[in-house]
Formats: sequence, C-alpha cells, structure tokens
Amino acid sequence: MLTIKQIEALKPKEQQYKVADMAGLYLVVTPRNIKSWRYNYKDIHDKYKTKTYGLYPEISLAKARLLNSEFKDEQARLKLHGLTESRVMTFKQFVEDKWYKHHLPDLKSQKHKAIIQASMDQYVFEKIGDKPLDKITRKELVELVQGIQSKGVVETANRIASRLGQVFTHAVNTDEIQLHPATNLCSVLRSPVRTHMPCIDVSEAKDLFQAIKSYDEPVTRLGLILLALTFVRTTELRYFERKEIKDGRFWVIPGERMKTVTGKTPKPHVVPLTKFALSIIKELEQYTGDDKYVLGSLKRPNHPISENTLLFALYRLGYRGKMTGHGFRALASTVLNNETIDGRRRFDKDWIERQLAHNEIDDVRASYNRAEYLEHRIAMMQFYSDWIEAQVS
Repeated sequence: MLTIKQIEALKPKEQQYKVADMAGLYLVVTPRNIKSWRYNYKDIHDKYKTKTYGLYPEISLAKARLLNSEFKDEQARLKLHGLTESRVMTFKQFVEDKWYKHHLPDLKSQKHKAIIQASMDQYVFEKIGDKPLDKITRKELVELVQGIQSKGVVETANRIASRLGQVFTHAVNTDEIQLHPATNLCSVLRSPVRTHMPCIDVSEAKDLFQAIKSYDEPVTRLGLILLALTFVRTTELRYFERKEIKDGRFWVIPGERMKTVTGKTPKPHVVPLTKFALSIIKELEQYTGDDKYVLGSLKRPNHPISENTLLFALYRLGYRGKMTGHGFRALASTVLNNETIDGRRRFDKDWIERQLAHNEIDDVRASYNRAEYLEHRIAMMQFYSDWIEAQVS
C-alpha cells in the first residue's frame, strides 16, 4: 500500500515502471516523470483492458482509490446484469492498439515518439480515453484543446489538436467509425507565435532540462544549464573567462564582446551569479582545469567550445526546430514576465529588459557595484535560478 511520502519519493528511470498500491490500483512512472494511476481488469467479454484514472498529483492517492473502487463496483454490476459495452474501441484502446502502430514507426526519433505518448497520457486519456470513439463529440474535443490553451501552452494545444485529427482520420480510414469529429480542430485555437529563434513552451521546460541532464558530454551538459541560468547570448557564454568573475558573485562581460546595433561599443554587462550557477562553474573546472575559458574545449586547450556545440546538443536531444541557445533568453523572459504575486507582476519589466538588453553604465567597477536595478536583478536571478534548479532536479 502506497503512502503520499513514498509517491513523492518516486524518481523517473530510463524505462517506464509501475508501483502497486492496493486492490489492483497501481501508479505508472514514465522516464519523463509523469505519474499515472491505472488499473488492469477483464471486461464482460473476458478481454484484458487498462483503466486510466489520471495523473498524480492532479488525482490524489485518496481520489484514485475512490475512483478505482467505484469503477470496480460498476464492472461488477455490468457482469452481474449481463450488460454489454460498446463494440467500438475506446479512444485509448484505438490509440494504443492501432494508431501508435500505424504512426510511430514512421518517426525516426525515439525522443519524439516518447513525447507523443506522454502528451496523450498527460492531456488526452484522462478526458476521453475511456469513451468509445463513436461517442466522442466535437464539443468535447473543442473543450479539451481550448482547456489546454487556457493554461498558456498554445503550442502544445495546437499539437494535441493536430494529433487528435490524425487519430480520428485513421479511425475513419480503418472503418472503426464513420464520422470525424476532429476535422480542422486547430481552427478553434490561437495560432502559436512563431519566431526565427524557436523556444519551447514553459510547460515543456521540465522535459527539456531532464533531457539535458542525461546528456553524456559533461562540458556541453553543464554549458547548457549555465546558458539557461544566465540567459546571455551563446557567443557571450562561449568566451566567458574566469577572470571576468568579480567579487565571487558577478560575471561582468566586457562591452566589446556584447552585441551592438548602434556601431558603438556597448557598456559592460553584469550577470548576477547564484550559488547554483557558481556550483556549475566550479564543476566545469573538473573537466577544463585551469583553462582560461569556463567552457574550454577539451580538444584545444585555451580555446572555447565550438560555435555550434550547444545548438547541436539540443538537436541530438530531439529539439531541432523546437529550441535554440537563443531560446533560453525567450524562456527566461516568459517565466519572469508571467510570475505574479496577488495578481501583480513580481518582477518589473525594466529589470527583465535590463538583464536581457545589456544597457549598462560605463565604468566596469561601477557596473557591478551600482548598476541600475542591480539589487532587484540579484533577487530576480535567484528566483529564476531556483526555478531552473527545480526543472533539473
């Protein structure tokens, strides 16, 4: 029998695994740390099926046990009275038994396959997984995708809408159903904002950082985390020299290394370094030793990592077209701009822009002692550092 403490202590592994609770109820933990309540049973036709109750912690331990008890009672009633279930497959059955087998083999990336399956688990099965395909209405699908959009994950909502369309198209094509309720479902959603620098939705950050955490090459892995923590431009990070750390808590980037749009040399830029950021820099020393660059090349001493090292790492992790080094700046801006306390912005827009825009004052010493909004930015960077650390842990 599980306890809440035991559930909270469960960690993701390379392969999906399950942990038993009671009365046949069990919790599935995926490599992406999605925890799903399930129950295996035989229907009135003596066929094995799986009932999904939803995700933890949205569905609590007590709620999952109650739902399981109610479901078992309903199954017993059906068998007792000889009632028949729909002969049409449920949405979840069709997706797992037919659509996955039809669609997933065409995908080359195992990461992409896992993302599709996890998105179905997280957003769809809980809502319509147990409904027969022919009983699912257009209204239900519209409410489902708009509900996802209302959480601020517009990109994810559009992807789910597209996948629902693919599922129902395949159901029609295989003669499982006659009507298609998901035609042009994306039309009821806002179009996701497209930029020349792709960036994931905030809801996908945990998955991204868990993927980064698993990256084999240590300097690249730590470099990606440091890029996220500082949200500077990739070039600025590549040429980060240890001597640029001032007072043991600020990274002062020389003005000549900053991007300029005026033709004039920009002012030095101050990046407050949190304990987590400093620990990453310290850990990098194990691999780069006394190299002058924090992200020194392991092949060429006193040279930084190559220009595309971090970007290509994101590609290898399955994020081509979804995330770039520049995307970490957009991610930071989104998280910090959306953070509120009692309905009010937690961080002033000017603090965020100053941390992104590199508009500092002249003197280097003054730049890290008296830079505009510096105390506010220190607190802001600590908040964001804590947020990143939570995604990585």
